[in-house]
Amino acid sequence: MRIVACLLIALSSAAAGDWPHYRGPTHDGVSTDRILTNWSGSVTNPVWLVPVTNSFSSFAIRGGLAYSQVNRFLNGTNREVCVALSITNGTELWSRDLDDAYYPIDTGVGSNDGPRTTPSVDGDSIFVLTSYLKLYRLNATTGDIIWQKDLLTLYGGVIEDNQNSASPLVEDGLIFVNTCAGTTVLGGVGISNLMAFSTSDGALAWRSRNENMTLSTPTLATIHGVRQVIFATRTGVVSLNPTTGAFLWKFNYPFTISSGAELIVSPVVYNNIVFIMGPRVYFMGSLAHRITFTNGTWSTTQIWAKTGGTPANDTVATWWTTPVVLDGFLYGQIGNTPSGTADGENSDNCPLKCVDIQTGTIKWSTNNFGRGGVLLVNKQLVVLTEKGALVLVRPNTNAYTELGRFQAIPGYSQTTNKCWNTPAVADGKIYIRSTYFGALYDLSVPGLKLDPPTPEPTGGFQLTVRTSDGSSVNSNRLTAMEVRASTNLTLSPEAWPKLTNTLMLTNGIVVVTNVDGISPRRYFIVAEPK
Repeated sequence: MRIVACLLIALSSAAAGDWPHYRGPTHDGVSTDRILTNWSGSVTNPVWLVPVTNSFSSFAIRGGLAYSQVNRFLNGTNREVCVALSITNGTELWSRDLDDAYYPIDTGVGSNDGPRTTPSVDGDSIFVLTSYLKLYRLNATTGDIIWQKDLLTLYGGVIEDNQNSASPLVEDGLIFVNTCAGTTVLGGVGISNLMAFSTSDGALAWRSRNENMTLSTPTLATIHGVRQVIFATRTGVVSLNPTTGAFLWKFNYPFTISSGAELIVSPVVYNNIVFIMGPRVYFMGSLAHRITFTNGTWSTTQIWAKTGGTPANDTVATWWTTPVVLDGFLYGQIGNTPSGTADGENSDNCPLKCVDIQTGTIKWSTNNFGRGGVLLVNKQLVVLTEKGALVLVRPNTNAYTELGRFQAIPGYSQTTNKCWNTPAVADGKIYIRSTYFGALYDLSVPGLKLDPPTPEPTGGFQLTVRTSDGSSVNSNRLTAMEVRASTNLTLSPEAWPKLTNTLMLTNGIVVVTNVDGISPRRYFIVAEPK
């Protein structure tokens, strides 16, 4: 008697993933989640769309919850509040009052211009850095305060005119922050303001460098095999050993950040190239340095810069949107002129650009994206426009190539409802915010499963592949789909031989006929290699 066994495995199903930090788990706006590329029909309907109070905070996702910051009127005053929403229906499950929501300098909204930081999730805890540099650890399930540190009171310094908008960066039990600004001294010594704190109790792990604060969230990257935490300060980009705070390298800007000017973009790392960008309205621009490590010594070399007198049509500058990088090309909302024009960096018409990170050459530019945010999801660009459209773009270096678009946030308003936020993605679901709404769109690719084999009169078998949620298999998936078989369960599934039988798509399911039954026992899997 022949026994045919079937393993209900789909090797290609989108890997379950969280989005625990601003710009994602790898701190670079990149996700390996698979998402649908046919943006039509029901996928353009939100799973939920809920009002949230004014904020530029994005979402962090973990354990069935979406975390963000909001501005809420409590007991007669505006307060910065951390909230947790259910990813199932957007219901608020808890909230925690953390700090003043007072923003005396108007940077876009006015008296409600914040908060602007995104929480970080690590294990069962949430870490929040407020506009006035209060650092919190909260219980992720209840929002209860585990510990709190007022960094200005403890370590000195002067808050930025526009307050803090840098999010806390968490890795390996440490929280990395650029804490203080100005030339204030503590105990007669210049302030070392690049700091790391213990996630367990908030104790200072190290402090390094007398640098001035910016609004840029630091990033973690590995260059020449060395892990490092990289800060954009007011004089240049600084790299430190994340464990000890030891100095690795620094390069200075070819421009001066004047008092009141803002640098918000995070450093972008591609191999051994580090890119940074600021707004032209503050006479900044962009530059890239190559980082080398020879005989135990770090050095940096500027490979290009576009600042100051650069012609407007060749400028690479932005207000605050950090671009993503793929195969040596940057993609992001990057303007040409400061404001008031169709290609202004400070405009809801700001273009999406493709820029060669090694030369600064603009490959293409397309208007009407505004100051939103961009992610790289399974090597496709997911762009949130300022006016609330979600756009899918192929990262083609030769020309702008749009694959899909729909209006994800309704009711755009320059004053009360705009998307100055970076999206988040987890398990193929896209989480977006405006200054009025939060929303979830399910663009995940359904998993695959095999039905038990069906005997055929010829002595062979028929195999049937269908989606795990009962939806039709998309024809685009058929060309990459494989069915594999093995008699040896100890082999890695990737090593199982591929069947040569034709896969046929019929009525939304895949059928494989004439599978031979000569082996006494065989196991089958369905796969979609990336």
